[in-house]
Amino acid sequence: MITETQSSAIDIRDAMYNIVSASPYFSGWTFRRNKMLPVQTNLLPFMGIYLAEEIMTPDGDPGIGCVRFIHAARIGFSIIQSANDPDTVEHLVDQSFLKVMSLLWTDVKLMNVLHNSNPEGVGIEGVVRGSRRHVPGAPTSTNETPWFECQYEVNCVSRSEWYPDIPDDLNEIDVTVALNNADPSQVQPVTIKYMLDTLRAARRS
Repeated sequence: MITETQSSAIDIRDAMYNIVSASPYFSGWTFRRNKMLPVQTNLLPFMGIYLAEEIMTPDGDPGIGCVRFIHAARIGFSIIQSANDPDTVEHLVDQSFLKVMSLLWTDVKLMNVLHNSNPEGVGIEGVVRGSRRHVPGAPTSTNETPWFECQYEVNCVSRSEWYPDIPDDLNEIDVTVALNNADPSQVQPVTIKYMLDTLRAARRS
């Protein structure tokens, strides 16, 4: 599949963003899609859903056929909450992490390659790796707004096929058959049309 507007990795990021941000559980949270702006304490609780990395490897023999990629998009989640008690805030962050897992991996459409509601219909073939780490915030000398972060990363696999752009496809061959030395008024030439279905449009869609 070749997407038209955004890359498949960004579409996957946006699909996850749409699912998590729409949950009533995260009502009142601050959501962001990239790390361009710093996270201020007045934005807590905070959920960042980022494209961290994308690795593309050949899909099959790289020397045969068109260019084909297996995409491994690493999507990162930054879950930040605050509370005065260290144990309390870690448990709060862990609950939010578990909710993200539940929203994504039990969604009936997110992981359906053929029938999904993902941006541009991008199909996620599988999840090959996940990791998380806990990062406690460094309190100031006044211990103002202590915070705790869960950094969750997941690698999702999709594919793309890049066929050559050939505007003059061979869609039809006309063959005319006529008898030599025959009287044209008695024997009419016969024309046969061979219609070729290359499935080029189907591969691009």
